[in-house]
Amino acid sequence: MAIERVGYEAAKKAITNHLQADTEAKRPAFSNREKTLICFVIRDEGEIVAGINGEVFWHNMHISLFAVHPSYQGQGYGSQLMQQMEEEALRHSCRMMYLETLSWQAPKFYAQHGFEIVGQMDGYPVEGECQYYMRKLLV
Repeated sequence: MAIERVGYEAAKKAITNHLQADTEAKRPAFSNREKTLICFVIRDEGEIVAGINGEVFWHNMHISLFAVHPSYQGQGYGSQLMQQMEEEALRHSCRMMYLETLSWQAPKFYAQHGFEIVGQMDGYPVEGECQYYMRKLLV
């Protein structure tokens, strides 16, 4: 056997199937890999000026995208969206919300909304910066 370079999508299904089989064998309770995708936005005159995307997976909410246009920051729109997403997480019986953010993005905003840093990767994406891994326990 030899290592072969192939297209990403061409191998993705086979790799996912192997991972799924391993999960089912080792942790049958986690064999359901279905995600519920959730998105809320705020519009001004029809244009999206803020939005948040989340994925409910295994009774946890991952905040995958979250942004407020710079002209609308500091007016409470981000807090409103975060509150709406937390309410949605609770409706789905999530035990926690989690996300990743970069040092220049919004770690202080998330901390003000109850998130704690549970890990960090210094030097990412470049020296002097950091990626934070944050969570908020809901139950």
